[in-house]
Amino acid sequence: MWKVYFNLNKPSQLEANTEINGVKAQVSQGSDQLVVEFAEACNEADAQQKALTVANRFLDALSWKFGATFVIDPATQRVEHVSPTGQKRVSITVGDGAILVEGAIVGEKDSSGNILEVYDSNKLGKIDVKPSEAASHFRHAHWTDDPFNRFHDLYLAAENVASKIQLVKGLDRNKVKQLSESEQSYEEGLLKLALDECFGSNARPLSQVTKNLPGFDDTEKTIPQVAKILYRYRCEVDHSKALRDKKIPSNPQDEKEVKAALSPMEFVAKSFLQYEEIHSL
Repeated sequence: MWKVYFNLNKPSQLEANTEINGVKAQVSQGSDQLVVEFAEACNEADAQQKALTVANRFLDALSWKFGATFVIDPATQRVEHVSPTGQKRVSITVGDGAILVEGAIVGEKDSSGNILEVYDSNKLGKIDVKPSEAASHFRHAHWTDDPFNRFHDLYLAAENVASKIQLVKGLDRNKVKQLSESEQSYEEGLLKLALDECFGSNARPLSQVTKNLPGFDDTEKTIPQVAKILYRYRCEVDHSKALRDKKIPSNPQDEKEVKAALSPMEFVAKSFLQYEEIHSL
């Protein structure tokens, strides 16, 4: 039996666990460790890699599903092995990277206001975790307070799911380009394709979150506007060509506009992640 203990830089306020292909992972309230447990590994290096893969998938899910963004502390991790004969071996190795979470005590009441049952929303129990590259980008976005880097990673999360939707629908690049407002931008069309999938039947939640985006016009259709604005921001954040519009970190107005786009971009990325999970992309 193998156990790998990953240090977190702060005690967890959350209690949850998962099992992925026979590998169990758990965080407990008040503990600064994430514990991964499984039966088989070829050697210590294999055990570390297996544990790290599951740990990150688990933390990715906690980040986008519950707003619980953790990073594994780079200081140390402990690997523990108990052989079939009961011999125990413990070693300390270098780990990988860490952050925090919030929750609340909630309860159910009857019509008179009496509490019927009290439960702790931090104690999630066992959660379902599916592999997702987009979830890794989403979690990575919350490792920093820098608005430019956060927007960049959130956009990557959304783009990853959007590209999966394109593959499922069997659309080539030219078909996707035609979805953009200019009918020339593949990336803008890709974002619009995914927005149509998620919000085509009801754009109200999207418009409520994006109505304060600079340049948003609530008299125009929501989805094409959101695709155009977020894609434009993506270009202006990721590129710095001298003769093109760009956003500069030291420019107060540019920073203000990027910060204003963070909440809409996060909402879009999380909505796409939900779509990815529901449709098993």
